[in-house]
Parts: sequence; structure tokens; C-alpha cells
Amino acid sequence: MTDRIDKNFLARCFGLAGRTAVVTGAGSGLGRQAAKTLAAAGADVALLGRREQQLKETEAEILGAGGCARSFPVDVTDQNALARVLDQIEREMAPLWALVNNAGVGGRSPLAEVSEAAVDRILGVNTKAALFVATAIARRLTAARIPGRIINICSLAAQSNPAGLGIYGASKAALEYLTRTMAHEWAAHGINVNAVSPGFIETDINRTMLQTSAGKAMIERLPRKRVGTPDALDGAILLLASPASAFITGSTLLVDDAQRFGAA
Repeated sequence: MTDRIDKNFLARCFGLAGRTAVVTGAGSGLGRQAAKTLAAAGADVALLGRREQQLKETEAEILGAGGCARSFPVDVTDQNALARVLDQIEREMAPLWALVNNAGVGGRSPLAEVSEAAVDRILGVNTKAALFVATAIARRLTAARIPGRIINICSLAAQSNPAGLGIYGASKAALEYLTRTMAHEWAAHGINVNAVSPGFIETDINRTMLQTSAGKAMIERLPRKRVGTPDALDGAILLLASPASAFITGSTLLVDDAQRFGAA
């Protein structure tokens, strides 16, 4: 006799009810989509970002779909402001569980022409701020003696070394390295840390470039001659944020539609 089908399997493995997921850069693009995905799985979603109006739009979409979300306008590069927001989240929302560390900035320039200001801005947001958001969450999870999930949004650029994106790629390569160290240092506390490295996904950061003749030519060189939309990451985000990823930590999940292989 076979075991009966467990009708609660999906809810047990992927459900996030009664848990708070923090999403940075939640006002648009990958952050907005990640927030919607986690809310659909039952999470209370804390929406962090600098642009209050865009956060409110994300919040309205989630609430309109029957989910739970709250906006917290904050510059994640300001550690004191971030700490105050996380204090408020801990007081007023469900227990912390997951972080989608998504806030980031782009920048295109040949290395020989890149400015110091651009280097400081890109590394400051994509690497430094991401590190301190993750450590702030990890300290709180550790103090509460509860496990959790941290997902750092990296990039295929960290491995493919595209011309003109050297500093951006370096910022994401550093974050991918830090992901493995976070996973190592926080494993004993039950905190799983993984990275998602998307290929070309059309967002506010790259939309203009993708519509240029050079961008269109690049797309034609990809194996499937297409770029993704933010919902391409739904499965990866849900897996790594859910209890189903209990045995996955220190990994980087490439979500790139075979783009790393270049022309077919």
C-alpha cells in the first residue's frame, strides 16, 4: 500500500504565512516582483526603498491581490535609518524570516574612463549596503534564536565580464563571494544564505540600453534571442525564501536562460 498523498505538502514546504520577508529595492523591477511572489506565498512583506511613491504602488498591488505588505521608505546605505526601520518591522509585523537583498544601481563605462564617484556609488550600494543589510538581519535572527533565509541578488555580469560593466560586475562578484562567507559564518544559527544571479532581465536599470541598436544586436546573439521579465525569478526566489530550502546554503542559482553560453 502506498502512502497517501500529503495535501499540505506545498503549504508546508513553500508557505510563508506568519513570517515577515524584507525586500529592498521593492519599488520596481525585480524587487517589486519578488515582493509580490513572497506575498502570494503568505508572507507579510516589508517593502524597503528610497522611492516612496513606487513603494506605495507595490504595496497597493499586493493588497489588491489579497496579500499583506507595508512600505518603509529608507535609504539602505544609511545604517542608522535602516536600524530604525528594522526595529519598527520587528515591533509591528510578524517575526522576521527572509531578506531579498535586491537594492542596486547600474552604471556603464569602460574601465579606463570610469570615475571615482561612479565606483563609490556602485560599490557603495551593490556591495557595501547589501553587506550591512544582510548583517543587520542576521544579527536580529540570531538574537531571536530563529532560523531564516537571506537571498542576495547578484548578476551574470559577475561571471561573464561584459565590456563596459566592469565595476557593476565587480560589485556583484564581491556580493557573491560574501554570500558564501555569510552562509559559512551563519550556518550554525540556522540562517541560510544564497545568491540568485539573473541574466539579462529587463528592468529600469537596463531598459534604455536594451532598446538601442547595440542592445538589440546583443539580444540577437543570445542562444534564445530574448531577455527575461522579472517574473522569470519567481521560482528561484520562492524556493530560496521558503522552508523547502532547508538544506541549501552558500549556493548561487543562475537564472539566465542559457545566456552565459553566448551565441548558440
